[in-house]
Amino acid sequence: MVKKEDARVLRTKKNIEETTITLLTTQPNFSITLLLRRADVTRGTFYKYYQNKEHLISEVNHTLIQEFIQYTQGKFHVAKMIQAVSDRAAFYNAVLNLHSDSVYVKTLMSRMRMQMQSQLGIIEDEERYRHQMFQWEIIIGGFWALISQWLLDNMNVTQTKLLQEFIELLRVDTTGWTQTGLNLFDFDNIN
Repeated sequence: MVKKEDARVLRTKKNIEETTITLLTTQPNFSITLLLRRADVTRGTFYKYYQNKEHLISEVNHTLIQEFIQYTQGKFHVAKMIQAVSDRAAFYNAVLNLHSDSVYVKTLMSRMRMQMQSQLGIIEDEERYRHQMFQWEIIIGGFWALISQWLLDNMNVTQTKLLQEFIELLRVDTTGWTQTGLNLFDFDNIN
């Protein structure tokens, strides 16, 4: 039987984690004291749920990765990935452009690679597998570079326009997709 957490506990933890995200965005070297003041929780409450600051950040990173990874299940849904970044724009700007949480980036990329490898796992031809894996790395690298610049430019183009620019940059053409790394991506707009 799974024990259900009390709603107050969930709210308190959510408050602490959201405050942590804000602090990671603005003051990555924040102290526990500052976090407690901003979240308006006691030290005892904090230590009831988290062993230390590193444990808290690990939990926050896990939550954020789960939030993002849902859009890379089956195929990498580029428009939904853009939306997920947009929803947490300040955090992703801090992570990508200010290097405020390198563990998050490494962990996210590792999880995305695991998903890519599981999708490519059905390819028996080793050369084709390697070819698609390299193409995936190039596409995903281009995606993050474009996102990073978009955030630096204060998201000055719409998400739809950004997706169109990404598609144009890649010169996405549906012919021959099954032979390329593009078959791992969904470039449709969010409807």
